[in-house]
Amino acid sequence: MQAFIAAKQNGMDKLSRGVLVRILTIVLLLALLLPGCSSPNSASPLKSGENFSFIVCGDPHGNFSIFSKVVEAAKGVDFMIIAGDLTEKGTPDELSNFSNFMKTSGVRFYCVPGNHDIISASSTELYSQYFGAPHQSFDYKNSHFVLIDNSNPKLGFYPEEQKWVEEDLKKARQKGFNHVFAVAHVPPGCVYSSRFSSESKKGIEANKYLVPILSSGGVEELFCGHFHVYSREKTQGMYLTITGGAGAKPHLSEENGGFHHYILVQVKGKQKILKTIRI
Repeated sequence: MQAFIAAKQNGMDKLSRGVLVRILTIVLLLALLLPGCSSPNSASPLKSGENFSFIVCGDPHGNFSIFSKVVEAAKGVDFMIIAGDLTEKGTPDELSNFSNFMKTSGVRFYCVPGNHDIISASSTELYSQYFGAPHQSFDYKNSHFVLIDNSNPKLGFYPEEQKWVEEDLKKARQKGFNHVFAVAHVPPGCVYSSRFSSESKKGIEANKYLVPILSSGGVEELFCGHFHVYSREKTQGMYLTITGGAGAKPHLSEENGGFHHYILVQVKGKQKILKTIRI
């Protein structure tokens, strides 16, 4: 463009309007195609070679003697995600103590609420004040994360949230992420309590939509807590990992996955490596 202006100043401004239009068109095309140049509205391509790591764990239940070891390990990764049941009873003191503990740790973290965290309307409100929206999503380097709230046994993975997740995953596909992960507290098919109540039937039914919606939306791994064990299986093309071992008393024997643990996830471009770390 500068050369064109200089030429014009030197008396070469007698070109026809058609020639000028062609020259300007070529200059603009070159500006768009040359390395380092892009359209103002074009999205930057994701780098498949980006490496990072994060920790996923579930069900601390306020047991800081165990959970503090997970947090200490999380100081060596990019961030951690907690799959619900941060507390035992969702009291104001418990929620406040957990929030202060995490702030003091300096660890970047995300979480979803568990059924023990939202026992009452006041605890639900306090959870949002301390930890943000119960369901949300975020991007990190070449990956997208969807955090789902299915903590309420009367709602589960309720229809409005299903629609939100479907739209969120649609947008994620358009961005071309290498990995898409999801986190929810209650695994599909799992009861909310050993004391079954008719009120929880709706939540259990709604949670059946987790796998089909997430799998069809491109999620490669769903992390859940609630069940105090470690388990991993593939269903409908998506992995379902249960990691409820960050502090609560295990529900099964150690041989059957009932041990304290967390999941270390290492992302190396398009590759993903999961490691189960016992505590």
